Amino acid sequence: MRHNCHMIGSRFSPEIRRALRIDISATLLFTVFAGLTGPFIGLILRRELGATPMQLAVMSAAGGACLLLSLLWARAFHGRPPLPYLVWPGFVARGVFLLVPFVSSAWSFVGLVIARDFFGAAAAPAQASVIERVYPRAQRGHALGIVRMAGAVLGIGLALAAGQLFERVGYRSIFVAAALLGMAASLRQRRLAVPELESAGEAPPAGLREAWLAVRDDHAFRRLLVASFLFGGGFWLMTPAHPLLLVDVLHVSASQVGVFAAVAAVATLVGSAYWGWLVDRRSSLEALRVMYLVGAAAPVIYYVAWSPWVLVASSVTDSLLAVGLELVWMMAVIDVAGPHRTAQYVAIGATLTGVRGVVGPLVGGLVIHAFGVHGVYLIASILTLSGAWLVGREGRFRLPAPALTR
Repeated sequence: MRHNCHMIGSRFSPEIRRALRIDISATLLFTVFAGLTGPFIGLILRRELGATPMQLAVMSAAGGACLLLSLLWARAFHGRPPLPYLVWPGFVARGVFLLVPFVSSAWSFVGLVIARDFFGAAAAPAQASVIERVYPRAQRGHALGIVRMAGAVLGIGLALAAGQLFERVGYRSIFVAAALLGMAASLRQRRLAVPELESAGEAPPAGLREAWLAVRDDHAFRRLLVASFLFGGGFWLMTPAHPLLLVDVLHVSASQVGVFAAVAAVATLVGSAYWGWLVDRRSSLEALRVMYLVGAAAPVIYYVAWSPWVLVASSVTDSLLAVGLELVWMMAVIDVAGPHRTAQYVAIGATLTGVRGVVGPLVGGLVIHAFGVHGVYLIASILTLSGAWLVGREGRFRLPAPALTR
């Protein structure tokens, strides 16, 4: 293991190797936290606590609403070191699951998930700024791909074990243990050495007016936002439908959820390597095109699913999309923003994600009520395919090539 890490790390400078060691260890801890919580939240809410479609929609919409504060969070650490604004919100976001033993209803569990999303959203602009400063542009995709691959390797076995664990142990105890590991992951990130930026040319703190001007004046960024709004809107629309599809339509068990998560971890392993390779050797726009085409297949798979095992395919597409959003979308935004506007542009994108995150699940809940679960997936297919088509059509984006930026 140590020999393999040395072989991988030999391609980087000593500073980058140190950052990778810290990032990988934090990612391994976070992988356990995420693997023991995220895949099972919807299942617990619907099967154990009897959550209604409206409660599921409110939970998803509230998660989107938390992203509306992204510009505020970006302004909060403007001119300050971004690392504390990554570490401590993440620490609290994971720590809220220590309160799961006190959950007595679906609403109380929903409240904890919303609290997690609130503090998690606070860390997003700072995370982009930390990544931009720590990893040079020419090696950023490769470095982040290695970090994600490390988490994926652990996630493969963990997912299979987690499904069996939830069949035998109460979810309350599992969530507490996961929270402690997630908090440890945040504390590990404190050891990252984040370089200071030169102050010359630094953009002023971003408010609503500055955000509007940035979108108005930057054509490439505006086109990225329009495509992502359509594409992402389809996925937010689907969020309240997933637990209903799993529990009420396909009658999925916790063990099967574990299998899906294991397949997703394998896809993450492959996707991390592929997306990292693609964004380092091609433009981030080209990688974004491929990512959107892969992601657009997911709602189609959900729509036609006749057996729980069909969801193995959606686990692959969802996982490739998730790791792609971490690598490809962030790289595209960093490329178009430049070093002094990264946090602002990430915050603008997250704010618009919040808008569709509020509207999408609520509309999805209404569509479920009127047309059933499959009606949501049909509409989502149209939206995601439209976003993918728009990205493929817009060959005139002018994103910097990897060799031209740090």
